[in-house]
Amino acid sequence: MTASPQDNLSALYPAHLAEIEKRSADALAAAGRDTLVVAAGKPHGWFLDDQGPPFKANPHFLSWLPLTDAPGSWIVFTPGAAKPKLIFLQPHDYWHVVPAAPSGYWVEHFDITVIRTPEEARLQLPKDASRCAIIGEANAAVGDFVPDNSEAALHLLHFRRACKTPYELTMMRVASKLGVHGHRAAERAFRAGLSEFDIH
Repeated sequence: MTASPQDNLSALYPAHLAEIEKRSADALAAAGRDTLVVAAGKPHGWFLDDQGPPFKANPHFLSWLPLTDAPGSWIVFTPGAAKPKLIFLQPHDYWHVVPAAPSGYWVEHFDITVIRTPEEARLQLPKDASRCAIIGEANAAVGDFVPDNSEAALHLLHFRRACKTPYELTMMRVASKLGVHGHRAAERAFRAGLSEFDIH
């Protein structure tokens, strides 16, 4: 019996997380900081509008876990801690669909705290922001936790991201297989005489 992609991801994830933790510890040493704090980011609204483009999480946040719908969330990693911490924003909202609670093969590897407002994140973040390397966009700031994007830390993290873990390679293969279905459907529609406008 062939293992499903989900089974493969579950088996590969612990080694991936260990590698991300090692890279992060090295980045902290290079920056002279104690704790890495990574903001998922916040949605960008369009000027004078209540809408905006779809949310896209910070790639350094996504390297830790496959949680794409997590605006306002944070990851906190201190080398030597039992688990990295996920501060997950799940607001009570009448008008918008809120992110689903974290689930899946990766949740057991994190200490997860759910918050209801962005401001609550500050109570869960380390007390001394000056000892943290804070990675993220400026709009993710909460109180004195303002992304500083330490160059020493980012240079190392960016360089190491070029080497993909077996988990990341498997994720890329899964994404490619999903993409093929869309390309084939578009080809069939085109050959059936539909226009680019119809296909889109």
